Amino acid sequence: MTKFKLNFHYIVLFCLVLVSLPTMSQRKAWFNDGYHGGIYGHYPMWQAKFMVDNLKKYPEWAINLEIEPETWDTVSVKDAENFKAFQEYFDKEGRFGRIEFVNPAWAQPYAYNISGESLIRQFYYGIAKTKEYFPNVTFDTYSVEEPCFTSSLPQILKNFGFKYAVLRNPNTCWGGYTTAFGKDLVNWIGPDGTSMLAVPRYAIEGLSEESTWQTDSWTNSNEFITACFNDGIKYPVGMCFQDAGWDGGPWNNEYEPTVYTTWTKYIEMVKDRVEHTDWKFTQEDIKPGLVWGAQVLQKLAQEIRVSENRMVMAEKMASLDYLYNNVEWPEADFAEAWRTIMLAQHHDCWIVPYNGRPGFTWADNVTRWTNSSNEIADEKIESLFGNVSGSEYIRVYNTLGSKRNEQVDLLLPDNLRGIEVTVVDSKGEKVPSQVTQDANGQSILHFEAVVAGMGYSSYKLVNNNTRKADNADKHNSDSFLIIDTDYYTAVFDPKQGGVITSLIDKMNGKLELVKDGKYLNNLKGFFYQEGRFFEGLENKAKVSVVENGALFTKVKIENEIAGNNYCQLVTFNKNNPRIDFKLHIDWNGSPGIGEYDHSKNYRAEDREKAFYNDKYKLHVEFQFNEVGERLFKNAPFDVNESKLDNTLYSSWDKIKHNVILNWVDVTNDANDKGVALFSDHTTSYIQHDSLPLGLTVQYVGKALWGRDYKIHGPTEIKYALLPHTGDWESALIQRASDEWNEPLIAKFTNMPANTPGLNLLEVMDENLEISSLVVKDDALIVRFYNTSSDSAPQTIIWNCDVDGIEQVDLNGNKIADVSFSEASNGQKTVKLQMPQFGFQTLRLKGVRVF
Repeated sequence: MTKFKLNFHYIVLFCLVLVSLPTMSQRKAWFNDGYHGGIYGHYPMWQAKFMVDNLKKYPEWAINLEIEPETWDTVSVKDAENFKAFQEYFDKEGRFGRIEFVNPAWAQPYAYNISGESLIRQFYYGIAKTKEYFPNVTFDTYSVEEPCFTSSLPQILKNFGFKYAVLRNPNTCWGGYTTAFGKDLVNWIGPDGTSMLAVPRYAIEGLSEESTWQTDSWTNSNEFITACFNDGIKYPVGMCFQDAGWDGGPWNNEYEPTVYTTWTKYIEMVKDRVEHTDWKFTQEDIKPGLVWGAQVLQKLAQEIRVSENRMVMAEKMASLDYLYNNVEWPEADFAEAWRTIMLAQHHDCWIVPYNGRPGFTWADNVTRWTNSSNEIADEKIESLFGNVSGSEYIRVYNTLGSKRNEQVDLLLPDNLRGIEVTVVDSKGEKVPSQVTQDANGQSILHFEAVVAGMGYSSYKLVNNNTRKADNADKHNSDSFLIIDTDYYTAVFDPKQGGVITSLIDKMNGKLELVKDGKYLNNLKGFFYQEGRFFEGLENKAKVSVVENGALFTKVKIENEIAGNNYCQLVTFNKNNPRIDFKLHIDWNGSPGIGEYDHSKNYRAEDREKAFYNDKYKLHVEFQFNEVGERLFKNAPFDVNESKLDNTLYSSWDKIKHNVILNWVDVTNDANDKGVALFSDHTTSYIQHDSLPLGLTVQYVGKALWGRDYKIHGPTEIKYALLPHTGDWESALIQRASDEWNEPLIAKFTNMPANTPGLNLLEVMDENLEISSLVVKDDALIVRFYNTSSDSAPQTIIWNCDVDGIEQVDLNGNKIADVSFSEASNGQKTVKLQMPQFGFQTLRLKGVRVF
């Protein structure tokens, strides 16, 4: 009996324990709901009232907001009463973790496809605009519904005061997603070493089996949460930011119990309860699947690149105008110029460029927006040169900050068309020059200019009163064309489509850069209506020298591919090792180019899609010799070595990061010689076993949402090659990219050529970049970006007096005083210590130039 009672008591106790243990369905999960969109994407006027009404109706609900900040300008006028109610509700409930703003970027850009400086402006202007309407707002966690990520975000976000981030976009993976990695929380480590606590896309968070735009966490399904618990994830959390305009209220999650939360509230709840895994997140952890090679995407990417570069240059020039000429800083004009650039960088421009009514599609608006920005930038640049009517004097400005000796280009007045001219510097000494004619018959003056530091040099144009001789060396035979310069000996073969069959790098050990029996600059692609690959080398081309002067030699290759005429201009510079290319294609209709014809059987749910496979798109091939084992590529405030065996994929679940922002550099295994490729727009590059490097040129066919991506006119792109010894850093590849994107600015001026040049500042290490120079509250704000791996301090020389120098964050808050030394001539020397890929922002107060 006693034995029975003991057993009975143990049984009862065991049952009580079982009952007290939480079952899977009783263990909590969390979910981040919210809204994504804006006045340029999607935001109905009833949204503010809808959010307040539903937050009141569902007291357990919380929302994260990713709304374009400019939206509030419209809503505050068109829906003033309800918007005021929403503002008041935010002030009341936001502090309790029911409403959080998680992405203040002006236009929700993808981030990896624009410049680092552009990305900073997206946050700078977006934060300011949001605070106009929500003065008590704080920005603690960065989270997005689209794949708006780039590797350097930890540094940028922390500089703006963010604490946390979320590295997933579960419900809008049309344009890509991030690598699956880790568990509850990770330390997201950027290229400069900055670490930020982040929620990853979990290692067990797979891609949806039912769509090509979602991951497993978009509904907190029972299967997903069970998988999380089984993998040791203690506090599983899902996410879906609804499109503004969806009227269902709280997102309908499957798992119970699920707790709605904001991201900051969730992270601060779990951060001390879980381990944080370090994650050195690289650019290749971003998997972007846009329609690379589509002409509409190509054009808008070019337009955005031009405006980005032009605007940064205009700010630097206006800063000099402010300091030296007492011209008022054009704050309102520049804010408007950045507004339209930022709108052109909106993610929808890149992923739905055809959306919108005719004449007002996203692509149409990019042209409109960038033209507006360019007009403002050009006006500010022109203001430095004064009245130039009939002037013979020229000023050349350098916006990079270190000494440059480069070619500049200047349109000559009509009265000098066809006339021989020379150029002399401020000392009266003749400098190398060359005059050419463009396609419109206008005369272009090219000459070699030297400008020390950020400032200008002066030159004078001399009319020789003689007619210009034709310096072209026509070559219309079938024999090889050989170009010989100080840098290279190049061989063109007209019988093989004008490809370069040999390129000897004379400055770097007379290396042969073309693989034996191969070629450079061949155009190749699969035309699916004809059912085969076509390439330029199949045809006999016309190859001729169209310019041969003191500064450069230009070769023209005229050919056709699949019945479409094209020409390539190849420029060998006499005083620069960069080889410049310009490709122009005149299309005969709109041929289908890609892996296969998708027109009749396109399904959004199908993982395999023709537009993913770059191998079948039209591309330029570079069959390099003894390089290609390693590849490096730049990104916003980053340079990343690729770990990919190749870049080819054809399925949504196999996306690879194959993006060229400004450049990629292929080297040998020892990383002591290579060739860099520069592109005038963000697109994709190709690399596989039989092709060290290729540049995507064209895709024509069905793509995202079944849209027909067509040919809309001629294709014209620019690219360049730069062979080198050493790695990308020692070869100054980033510096060469800066020179390509921020060329010297030459214009006629009313200032005499003997006017001394000026130099505001000079950086002593060419791996230090001046990312930005602006004026704010009568102080000079300058941002430096460092690509050098040398741990030694960076030296900057200032030719001015200052009351003080401070390091500030991106919000303008003081971090520390910056010391400087002063020479007997008044020069100030500043030494900055920053990691490779780090940036610092300085504020100079009371600047007085001399």
